[in-house]
Amino acid sequence: MYDIEQAAGQVVASDTQKSVDAVDQAVMSLAHLCASIVEVSKASNLPIKTAQLALANAGEGLSKMIGTRQDLGHATKELRRIQDASTLQTVGFGCPPEYEAIGQATDTATAREAA
Repeated sequence: MYDIEQAAGQVVASDTQKSVDAVDQAVMSLAHLCASIVEVSKASNLPIKTAQLALANAGEGLSKMIGTRQDLGHATKELRRIQDASTLQTVGFGCPPEYEAIGQATDTATAREAA
């Protein structure tokens, strides 16, 4: 069992939540940017190819940010596994209940597969 101080666990939990919030904001901002590019192009009667590269680049950024969001989800799952194997296993750091249910379902499925 890992011996992790509660204050240290709180720092990691807080940094994780701040990271998720920042990525979520970036996803929303990039989605708005893509929509704005299309709206302005349409309102300005620009030929479709005129803003296509800008739209494609913004869309690629959005796709990458969505991938980053998924990576953070995996990182959070791994952090929960470390927490569960530590002295902090009974400490709640504000993880959303739906994540806990998903984590428990995944852990149960993994345990079944291992059996």
